Amino acid sequence: MHVSLTTTTDPANGPLRDATLAGEEMLPWLRGIEGFEGLLMLSNPDDGRTLVLTFWESREIAEHHSHARTRFRESITSAVRVEVEGTTGYEVTFAAVGPLETPAPS
Repeated sequence: MHVSLTTTTDPANGPLRDATLAGEEMLPWLRGIEGFEGLLMLSNPDDGRTLVLTFWESREIAEHHSHARTRFRESITSAVRVEVEGTTGYEVTFAAVGPLETPAPS
C-alpha cells in the first residue's frame, strides 16, 4: 500500500473547519478513482497545519492519477484558502488501526 501525504497550512482560520469541508468534498471524488483505498486528515489547531493522507493500492496507481489529483487538490485548497506546503509519497510498512483486541479471560 502507498500513502500520499500532503501538508497544508491555514493559520488564519484554523485547520479544523477547513479540513472537514475539504475532506467532505474530496472523498466522493477520490472514491471514483481506481486503486483509492482511504483518506485520513489530521489537523493541529495550534499551528494551523493539516496532514492529508490518501491511501492507494500501489505507488504506480497513485502516480498514474497524480496529475488529476493535483488539479483537484488545487481547486479544493483555493476554495478553502489553505496553502499546500508539499506532498510526499510513502510505502506502508506497518499499520495497526482501530481497537486492539484483548485476549479472552482464562
